[in-house]
Amino acid sequence: MSINDQMIYDRYNIEHVPVEKFNLNPESFHQIDVNGKKLNTYIDGPENGQKLFFIHGFDMFVEMYSTFINELIQTYRVLSVDLPGHGHTDTFDDYPVSIFKDSIIATLDHYDFKDFILVGHSMGGMLSIICTGDPNFTKFNISSTIAFCPAGIKMTESFFGPKKSLCCASPSPSPDQRRGLFPSDFDSILSKLKQSKQNPKYIERRQLMISNFPWEKSQKYFIQAKDKKVLVFLADDEQYVNTKRTLKFVQQKCKKWSAKVEKGLHELPILRPKWAAEQINGFVK
Repeated sequence: MSINDQMIYDRYNIEHVPVEKFNLNPESFHQIDVNGKKLNTYIDGPENGQKLFFIHGFDMFVEMYSTFINELIQTYRVLSVDLPGHGHTDTFDDYPVSIFKDSIIATLDHYDFKDFILVGHSMGGMLSIICTGDPNFTKFNISSTIAFCPAGIKMTESFFGPKKSLCCASPSPSPDQRRGLFPSDFDSILSKLKQSKQNPKYIERRQLMISNFPWEKSQKYFIQAKDKKVLVFLADDEQYVNTKRTLKFVQQKCKKWSAKVEKGLHELPILRPKWAAEQINGFVK
């Protein structure tokens, strides 16, 4: 390992992950048809295990979370889906919050998936909170929700500045621009991200979402779930989510929730998968 990599590992509490955990079983992916659109779904883990639904972040997709998901499937029956316009799921004409909720509901209905833990990261963390407070999800009986670095309250300046220019300037932003602090061990994850950027059909989706998705000032969604069992983890060295503002809001307005700030980068569950899985285990028991 290079000196630079070791410094990154030490500074951000990054875990050393065995190479075999950087991929998911391809046989666990299944495409389902919903109103003429293909959704790329993933399901794996012990069939009698406690159920867990995972929602990925913006510009990412299920397979990018292989380090984290491979930890989860040791204990949980995990279901997830590439969100609209992400990964191997079809693109849509627009990307309001309702499109994401509808796709999640369609996936849950397809697998008759109920009585589960809901986990999300970044945009997926925000969506997990939205779903938790939405009456349309009551029938699924979400037992608890864990949101890692959720968007929705306040983002950093670097989220809107560089990401806007990247979206407009190039169909394939370099991995170094997007995930510059990943150690080289995680190259396989970065290569998956780069491959997705090569597809021009995702450029419009990124532009639409940067401009129109409610990344900030979405306190109403958090308030709707304020009486639910929710755990929020924030990173102390954030590139995208404003940790201080998000923490302050949660502590003041969602007092029944638990909220913690952890040492690390925005990609907490990817870079610290064992730790992240342990936090879920401890919260739901």
